[in-house]
Parts: sequence; C-alpha cells; structure tokens
Amino acid sequence: MSVNSTQPMNRFVRWLFAGAFICLVAAPAYADVTDAMREVQRTGQARVIVRMRSQAGAEMWSAAQSVNRQRAAVSAAVDNLAPRLRAAKIEGVRTFRTLPYVAATVNREQLLDLAQSADVESISVVQIERKLDVERGQLASSLASIDVLDAWAAGYDGTGYAVAVIDGGFNTAHPMLAGKVVGAACFGHDFGTIQKTQCPSGHTPEIGVGAASNCPANSTRCDHGTHVASIAVGNDGKNYGVARGAKLVPIDVFSSDTDAADCSPDPAPCEVTDSLAVLDALDYINENAAALKIAAVNISIGGALRSGYCDDDIRKGAIDMLRAKGIAVAIASGNSGANGQIATPSCISSAEGVAATSDGTDIASFSNFANTLDFAAPGVSITAAAGTGTGFATKSGTSMAAPFVAGGWAVMRQALPTVPFDALETALKQTGLGTTRADTGVSIPKIQMMPAINRAQGRDRRIFNSVFNSTYRALGDSYVRLANSSNADGTVTVTLRDVSTGGTLGTWRSPNIPAHSSQQFDIARIQREMTPTTSSPTPASVYFNLELTSTFTGYLQHVVWEQNSGVLTNLTSCAAGYSTDTSFLMQLFSSRIKDYTSRLRIVNTSAGMDHAILVFYDQASGAEIMRWQSPDVVGGATLELSVPAIEAATTSLGGRPDTLSPLYNVKVLPFNGYVQHVLQGRVANGLFDMTAKCDLVAAK
Repeated sequence: MSVNSTQPMNRFVRWLFAGAFICLVAAPAYADVTDAMREVQRTGQARVIVRMRSQAGAEMWSAAQSVNRQRAAVSAAVDNLAPRLRAAKIEGVRTFRTLPYVAATVNREQLLDLAQSADVESISVVQIERKLDVERGQLASSLASIDVLDAWAAGYDGTGYAVAVIDGGFNTAHPMLAGKVVGAACFGHDFGTIQKTQCPSGHTPEIGVGAASNCPANSTRCDHGTHVASIAVGNDGKNYGVARGAKLVPIDVFSSDTDAADCSPDPAPCEVTDSLAVLDALDYINENAAALKIAAVNISIGGALRSGYCDDDIRKGAIDMLRAKGIAVAIASGNSGANGQIATPSCISSAEGVAATSDGTDIASFSNFANTLDFAAPGVSITAAAGTGTGFATKSGTSMAAPFVAGGWAVMRQALPTVPFDALETALKQTGLGTTRADTGVSIPKIQMMPAINRAQGRDRRIFNSVFNSTYRALGDSYVRLANSSNADGTVTVTLRDVSTGGTLGTWRSPNIPAHSSQQFDIARIQREMTPTTSSPTPASVYFNLELTSTFTGYLQHVVWEQNSGVLTNLTSCAAGYSTDTSFLMQLFSSRIKDYTSRLRIVNTSAGMDHAILVFYDQASGAEIMRWQSPDVVGGATLELSVPAIEAATTSLGGRPDTLSPLYNVKVLPFNGYVQHVLQGRVANGLFDMTAKCDLVAAK
C-alpha cells in the first residue's frame, strides 16, 4: 500500500467502525477486509492470510527469484510488520519460508489495525475446502486411454522425479507406494475447539518420515489421499500409476472439524482443509522443490464454484513460483456437474485445471466443465490403492483425474528435462483428444502422453509429405482437405517446407472454416497466397512438405486428382497413424456431381441386429441438412448404399436448392459398427477409399 492510499483506507476504516459495509470494486484489498469483517461479525474472530508489501520493491516477490532471495525478502517483510503485530497484540502468527504472507486469527480491532498498515497489501479470509471424489465406485484401461504405455516403452516413466500430493492421510505402506516417499509433511492445523490437527504427533506443522501417514485402523481417513497418490506414482510391480518410476512427496493438510456449517452437507464431525493449510504446503514445496526433484503437484480438493479465472485467490503467487520452476500444479475442477464454472483453486489461471472423462472422450456427468480448464483425464471408476491394508478401491471424481495430469507431467519432465514449462503445456494441449459436453461449445484436450512427448521433441508433427507444387502436374494436382468437427469456427495455418532440407519456404493461413464444415484447397492457391519466409519460396524438388496447426479440432486429408484419367486418390499419411475416430466422414459427393458417386458401407460389428443414424451437414456452411436412419443390418454384415439413393429416400432433401454445396460432411451417431466412404469413379471406372484421415488437434 503506497502512502497515497492511506487516506482512502482511513476513510474506509471509519466506515467499518460505523457498521456500514460497502463494495469498492476498484479496490480488491478493501473487499478482502470487508469479507474478513463479515466473518468477525459472524463469529467474533476471523482466520486471515495477510499479504505483505515488499519494502525492497514488488520484484522481490517475483516467481523467478531464487529460493534464497525469496526467503530473505520474506524475512525482511516479517521484521517490518512485526511491531504492528505486537502493538495490536496479535498472537499465534504463522509465517512462511518463501511466500510473502503471514496468517493469524484476529478480532475486529486487530483486523482494522492491520488494514491501516502501510506494510499490508491485502487481507484474505481462510476458505474451507473439501476432497473431490465421488464415493461411488480400472486403472489399466485408463492408463492406455492416455497413451502412457508407449511412453513407458520408450523409457519415460517419471524416474528421477517426484510428485507432491496435497491431500489427506496417506497409506504409504501400501505396496503401490512402499519405498516411494522422499519427503513428507503435515499442515492440518488447530482452530480453537472447532478444528483439530490430525498430524501423527498431535502438533502442527510436522515434517519428516511418517508426517502424512496418520491412518487409524478401521478409519477412512487415508482412503482419498492414498488412492490419488497411487494413480500419480503407484507401482507394486503389477499395478501401476501414470509416473510409475517417480517418487512421492505426501502432504497432509486436513483437520477434524466439528462445525456443522463447515461439514455441510455431510454430518459433523468431518475432515476439512482450507486455503491456509494448502498455502503452507505450497510454501514447503517451493522451498524443497530442487532438493526433492519435484516435477508436479497434485491438489484434488476444492471449494466454491467460480466463473472465469479466480486470480484473486491468495495461492496464485505460490503457484506462479512453482510454474517458474517448471513445476505443474494439477487441480481437480470439482464434482458439481456445473457448466461454465469450476471450483477454487482449479480456476487459478497459472494452475492446470482438470476435468474428468470416461476412458473415452465423454466428459463425466459429475465433472465441472468450463473454458477455463486446461486438461481432461480419466476419472470414472478408477481402481487404485486403498487407504488401509494392501487392497484396492474403486472411486470416481475429478480427484481421480487430476493425478493423471500430475503424473503425466513427471513423465514429460523425465523425457524433456530442459524444455520450458510453456512448451510442455502446449505440446500436451496440441496433441490431446478433444472432449466436450453437449451445447457448451467448449473443447478441452484429454492428455495423450507419447504424442505430447513426440511433439515437444519436434517429432510427430502434422506433416503431409511430398505434396506436388503447382508447377509440376504430370502426376496430378495436390489438394488439402480440412474438416472442422468442433462447435466453433476456426482456421488452419500451413507452413510450407522444402522436402529435402525441411527448411521453411512460406506460411499460409486458411480462411475461416465454420463448425461441422470442410474446405478443400489446391496447392496452387496455397502457393499463391502464402507469405514467403525466404527469397526463393519454390522447393528445389517438385514437392513440398506441409506442416499444419489448427485452432479447432477436426481432420485433414491429402488427395491428388489426375485430370486426364479422372482418378481421385487419397494419399493421406499420418505420423501417429490414421485417425481412429470413425464417426466423421468428410467431403462426400452429392448427386449433383455426375462423374463420381459416394458410396457408404455400413458395417455392423456386433452379434445382434443394429442400424446407423447419419447426420448430413452442408460441406461449406456446416449447417445440418438431414438425418437418415439406415435399415437394420444383421450382426457381422454390411449394407452398402449410394449417397444419391439416400437423398432419394429422404424427403427433407426434395428440391435441393442450388445454394447448398454439392458436398456433404457426415456425422455417424454411436452404433455397434463403423461406416466406410468409397468413391466410385465413372470416368476412371474404379473404387477409391476416401475414409482415411488424420486427426487435427486444436493448438492452445
């Protein structure tokens, strides 16, 4: 707080003495004081976290500073504030090692005294938070769904690194966690007669062997933390977590609470944590990150729902410090099933907010979901270590999804120890599978470990090889097809490279491609409109290599048309293999195109009778044109129909207006089978498979 702000603060304090509460939107620190004063009026006191103002300049709080400089700055700030604390008779003050905060329990007069101090920047109320599992409920299939098995095969399993898990108690004797612990702490604290620490010694804080392992017999206390930790790093030689070679830093931040309001909707007593205990844990991690080789932090707890980012959360500064060290903080988004809102602290912009999915790409019904999330990961019916004994338990929740990301980050960090944080995060987002919830218009990437490692290492990029340049047409003309399967418009950027050297010759950005639409671009147009990056933008050979990045999730194809023979060939190739999503078919020919006929082969792979429902979209606009249900198909059989035959059988297409595109995109709704697109050429008198395509993943 600057000297110039003292007079407004004094005026605000006088208003508080008068009992009038106001909301000063332009002054977040005042709002913090108001929240604290409301708590004082409710209970007679408030637990608060005070952010100190650096006397040496705000840069001393920078996340980029060394731990030693952070400790020195914090110590100096505490010394500056200490006389004020003593004069106000504030006792039981808790300080931090590397974070610019102090915490204490204060009454009305003490709170107002702190609010007037030039050494105080803001005051926040300690917020109660809970565990985020759904106690209703196979790790192996979930691991396969994030493609970490290929990363293990390549030698990347998190070895040499550790994951810190901030949670409740941990059964570290469980075979999946035995021998994993390299550091441990307990910060669950006492608060009068309401909260009692659950640290093994009965005193808080407690740091050292066994500090996070208070697991009474016949108790559920360690169920949640043990389950979460085993998903991140577990390994008993037969059952594995994501970073099976990594170590564990368990941190217990939960206390026993007898307050009915804190426990609601569960009965009291219950176990809760709060923003102060989590801040203590983050301080410990920040100070010991290098010594313990911590690659990632997992927080599967949460509080109130928030729309947008919650960067006013007191913990953001600590998460910023960890991010500057290359450490990801994965936080569960919460289990309220909300759209557009996620729980604190997952809404902090510098954290990695995580939603829960099935082993496929369906967002779990219980998962909170919003565009402020970073990743999705499996969180439905996950079987992992139990809180007591040597057995296993099955749980669902975003609590289970977050450790997939935290463990995955440790795997990434082993593979790429010097790559900057932002580059790793971008690789995970660019290679993730798109997940969405109906009618939200939001797509969040579900992590895919080996593709992300390949991307960050400069391999497995979206590259089409040997695309003919426009001056060489002896074998045909190259076309790039781009399909947008998402619910939002977007563009694709193409980098043209010399096929022999890989050097960049130019870049081209596509026009806007609407949702559910597709467009085809010939190489002559791309060459003509590209922005050259060299004085000689023509390749030395007759070919280009094209590298593509996209703002939307979809598909791409490389096709070649030979004008004289009339042959249209699908030359698509994908470094990661063809797309396994058979639910989207692109660029089907309508009856308006006379020289080619698109034929659909509907294959029923089940044992019983089934049918397919196809949604036809206008290729250019993305507008839905019709829905068609096929006749029933016997199990193991195939039904083949031409698109003109489907048009004729669908009354909604009668008198098709000329304003529509002569091409379709088709969405195949879920059924027991798949659909193949075969193009029949009348001039060339042949059949050409046009089904194969590559996945196009949105870059973030």
